[in-house]
Amino acid sequence: MKIKQKMKENAAATKFWIVMALVGLQCLLLIGTLFARDRQIVPQSQLVTSQTFADGSGTIEITHQEYDSKNHVMKLDLQATTDLSMNQLSPNLFVKNGVGTMQYIPTIDNKAEIFIKNISPKFEAISLSFENNNRSNQDVDINIYDNSQDAKTLTSGQSSSPTPSNLVYFFISSNSKYLKESKKPIKIESQKVYAVEAIQSEIDFQNKQTEKMDQAISTLTKNQKDDSQQISELELKNDYLTGGNLSSNESHITSLQADIASKAQQIQQAKQNKQVITQAVDKMKQQISDIQSGKYKFPDDTKSQKFK
Repeated sequence: MKIKQKMKENAAATKFWIVMALVGLQCLLLIGTLFARDRQIVPQSQLVTSQTFADGSGTIEITHQEYDSKNHVMKLDLQATTDLSMNQLSPNLFVKNGVGTMQYIPTIDNKAEIFIKNISPKFEAISLSFENNNRSNQDVDINIYDNSQDAKTLTSGQSSSPTPSNLVYFFISSNSKYLKESKKPIKIESQKVYAVEAIQSEIDFQNKQTEKMDQAISTLTKNQKDDSQQISELELKNDYLTGGNLSSNESHITSLQADIASKAQQIQQAKQNKQVITQAVDKMKQQISDIQSGKYKFPDDTKSQKFK
């Protein structure tokens, strides 16, 4: 009897420990899911890096995004289509599981930088909204309707959209494949200093483009002279050639003449490119002057709102 009782007690204890082990395993799996790097915080379909305004006013793209986890700073590079003005955009920041402060810096033409500072270490995701204050002409309704019922029917679909046509949203999760860990500390500077540095860097690049155009014009002009010299030599040979040799020589001359005409078009295009570059550089220099004088006003830093 004692032996049977002992076996029953051991069996009960064994079952108890098996149950506890299974419960413990489930807890570990649950904890692993909660803290897994690749768990889905934001649906993949919402992590797109390009958004177009429904009113057709333009497109914004996040071309680069990086995160300095040590200093809790995120940097985003923005590029918009030429029909959008970065100065006409009003951004807002939303943070899930934390807070942050956004610094929005329009730089040159249709580019801008965003710095999100003091992000909570355990943030899960952020959302950025951009409102285009320069409304598209597509928002202006110049249609007339036969009666009020037609007007109500035809316009009801336009007003049912939950998102205004001049508003777009971006989502960035902490484990997004697009968000890269910064290789060096992200430096936070004043909007004025950062913008001037960015614009000056672009001016330096455009000056190199001008040098490139000058070199191209010089090379093409020299090649034209060489082609003309070669044509003169070939034309002298025509007096001594007959038959197939003469035909081949004349074809060569025609080909060189076409090359000269093509080079002339390239030279003209290079000169036009120089004019475009000069205008762009003048505009950027004026922008730097306006920034330094205080004429150009930057938007204030924006505190985050709760991301539900």
